Order: sequence, then structure tokens, then C-alpha cells
Amino acid sequence: MPRSLRQAIQRVESTVRFNLYGDPQIEGDAKLKREPTTGKYDLLVNDYYLHHVYTSTISAFQPHYVVTMGDMFSNQWVKKDEYYRRIARFKWIAGQADKSGAPIASSRLYMHLAGNHDIGYGDETRSYHINRYTNNFGPLNQEWTIDLDQHSSQSTNGMHRIAIINAMNLDRTREAQFRNTTWEFVLKLAAERALGPEIPLVLFLHVPLSKPDGLCATSPETRHKDGFVKYQDYLSPATSAYLLHCLAPSLVFNGHDHDGCLSMHQIERNLEQPVTLPNSTRALQKSDDLCRMSLDELDRYQAEIETFARKTLTAAAAAATDMSRLPSSLAMEVTVRSAMGAYGGAAGIFDMAYDRSGTIQPRLSTHGRGFTLASRNKFQYRYREVQFGNHLIIRALLIIDILSAVLVPAVLLLV
Repeated sequence: MPRSLRQAIQRVESTVRFNLYGDPQIEGDAKLKREPTTGKYDLLVNDYYLHHVYTSTISAFQPHYVVTMGDMFSNQWVKKDEYYRRIARFKWIAGQADKSGAPIASSRLYMHLAGNHDIGYGDETRSYHINRYTNNFGPLNQEWTIDLDQHSSQSTNGMHRIAIINAMNLDRTREAQFRNTTWEFVLKLAAERALGPEIPLVLFLHVPLSKPDGLCATSPETRHKDGFVKYQDYLSPATSAYLLHCLAPSLVFNGHDHDGCLSMHQIERNLEQPVTLPNSTRALQKSDDLCRMSLDELDRYQAEIETFARKTLTAAAAAATDMSRLPSSLAMEVTVRSAMGAYGGAAGIFDMAYDRSGTIQPRLSTHGRGFTLASRNKFQYRYREVQFGNHLIIRALLIIDILSAVLVPAVLLLV
């Protein structure tokens, strides 16, 4: 077991734990065509590498939830027979099935987010993408509640809401039905949040929220085709503003950007001077004004919402903060580093606990792409990133092992 894993285990005791894996993007037939000689070897080694990343961290940390942050596969256009071969490979990689395809019994829950290489960007999503994804990985949008206070069944003090949202169809989508379905879920969740904002929300998306250039490794870029999203590094500023103001998440986890990133968003809920809306008697002055908008209005007033976002949202690199002195709301955002070998075989370990005594002072501390957060409402959160090791080193060791197994007996026979 890598030293970083041992150290992390010794430092944490959690109530609920999530293991998070970013963008494994397993390849298939296209690689075999491109690289007929080495392709098969590369796929085999990569599968075993990712399998070890998943299973070693699952065994070490014993999570309640195993979440893959999207892009299970490398291409959303693969044909049906290969799609199902990749599903079988992925389930073995993640420890859900053995090599024969037989399911492995487990009490932990495996969750998945839809990425651009699973169902495509807004311009690309088709019915068959949606159908085969949901048939094999579950709903695109879902939410549930976790109670961290096991001592009181009558109180909501330890409650958390967890939500997964299909980020691929939040912004402009060619097939309107997919975007409408996604926003129906978001608007319903926003209405429920307005009635119970005291219950913290943990939000999972594949695509990160909008933020300024230079904050993370990837620069903001969005490309459209016929007005629909063809490519995007971040969600649009208007969509991001709606999610932050109206869902009011405490924590946001996503993938997509393979390098990983840790940031925080400060949210001011009221403006002194409102942002006027053209041809309307309404204006944007407080969060509720944005949250009452329909999807049509969100599209119509994109520019005004972006202005409202610039005045009310401040994204910054996560830094140590005294939470008791923070005048505005705060949302932590973690972009989970990719589990692929080129990124060190990373896994994110996220813990949530409830401090019934309330003795821990509200404070945020950071360490690399990880953080520890004690909130004002007695919750403790901890996120750490662990890495298995660069895949080139692993491949070199494998080659040495194979050569040793072949050459040493041969030398002994010659002696």
C-alpha cells in the first residue's frame, strides 16, 4: 500500500465516506486499430492499473459510496457490442464484478455521473446515449438524504441532501427534451431548498462551475454549433450562478478537468443596486429574484444574469478561513483529479461527520488539493487526494518482473 494511503487512514475517522474517481476513460477498439502492435498490451495494463487504483483504495478506506465522476469510457460513439464489452471491463475495474462478469456482493453503493464521453455535450446527446447510459449506470439526475446524527431520529440537525445532476444538458442542448428534463429536476430541487435551506447540500456534477481563468489548470473555453454546446470546460456563468444561488450547496464535486482543482465560491445574496432586465418590470437584486426565473427567462436574460453573477459571486483558490467571521455564504468546489495513469492514479477521499458537542471552532484549512472544514452547524468535512503512482513507473516494474521471470531461469540453466 502506498505510504500516502497509510498516512491518510491513520488521520481520519469518519461517519460517512465517499471514494471519488475522476474520468477513467477506458479505451477500446479504436486504440487497437491505431496501435495494432502495442494497443492490446496497453489496454490490458491500463485495465489492471485502474483496477488496482479502485480496489486498493476501496479496500483501504472502506467507503460507504463509490462515485465515478463521469467519462467512464473514452468515446460516446462506440457501437453497441463494444459498449457492453467496455461495461464488463469497467465493472471489473471498479470491483463490482469478477473477470467472468459475475457481480461481487457489497454493502457499499456505486454511483456514476454522466460525462461528455458517456452521453456527449449538448450538441451531441441522442436518445440512444441516454437510454444505454440509464439502463446500465442508473438515473442521470437523483438525490437522497443522509442522516449523520444517529442519536436522534426526531431531529434534522444531522441531515444532508446529496444530489447528482446531469451537467451535460444544463446548457444549450440540441434535443430540448433532455435539457428540459434536467432543469425540471433542478427547479424542483431549488424549490425544495427554499423550504429547507438549513439542511446542507452536497452536489455532484461532471462539468465544473464557471470560474476565472488562472484559478485552475484549465482555461475557460466553450464552443457552440448552431447555438448548442459542442465543447465546454466549465458550465456557463448563468447556469453556475443559478446552482450556487438557488441550490445553495455547501460542497460541489466534479470531474472533467483531469488535473484536479480546489476552489471556493463566496456568495452575496443581496445587491444594493439591482441589475435591470430589459423589457421587464422585474430586476435582479437578490438571490430569490434569480431563483424565481423559468428556464426560458434564464436563457433570455443570460447577459444580465452574468452581470448579477459578477457582482455576487467571488471564486478564489481555497485558503484557510475563519468561518465564524465570514459574512457571506461559502461553497467549496473540488474538481477530482483523474484516475488515469498519466495523472498518478488519483482517488479522492471525502468524509462527513457530525459533531454533536459543537466544541470544534468553524474553520477551513487547506492542504494541497485537500481541505478540512468545520462548519457553523457542527459538521466536519475532510477531503484528501491520494495517488497510486505514475503508470510509466508501474509499466517499467512490470516489464522488469516479466524479464526476471523469463531470464533468471534461463541463466540458471546455462550455469
